[in-house]
Amino acid sequence: MDYYLPIEAALKVNQWPKYTIAAGRRHTVGLKSDGTVTAVGDNKNGQCDVSGWRDMVAVAAGCAHTLGLKSDGTVLAVGDNEYGQCDVSGWHGIQVISN
Repeated sequence: MDYYLPIEAALKVNQWPKYTIAAGRRHTVGLKSDGTVTAVGDNKNGQCDVSGWRDMVAVAAGCAHTLGLKSDGTVLAVGDNEYGQCDVSGWHGIQVISN
């Protein structure tokens, strides 16, 4: 039997897989186990408009934009595009690299 001090027990938790949750300045994005995405918070720039996203393997959040990586390597983006941060329509073949 393993014995842990209370603080050790509190720290011994399973890690969430990488790329499953992300926080922007005022919004939070989550990747569900079925490959869909959910988002909550400030949607002033449309950064939470991810309801149609399917077959995703990773998510990321900027200040007022959200990015998602599909299993086929294409990237989706919604939200503030003032500086071109959502101009990803030509992005293909992107992959998650684990350390």
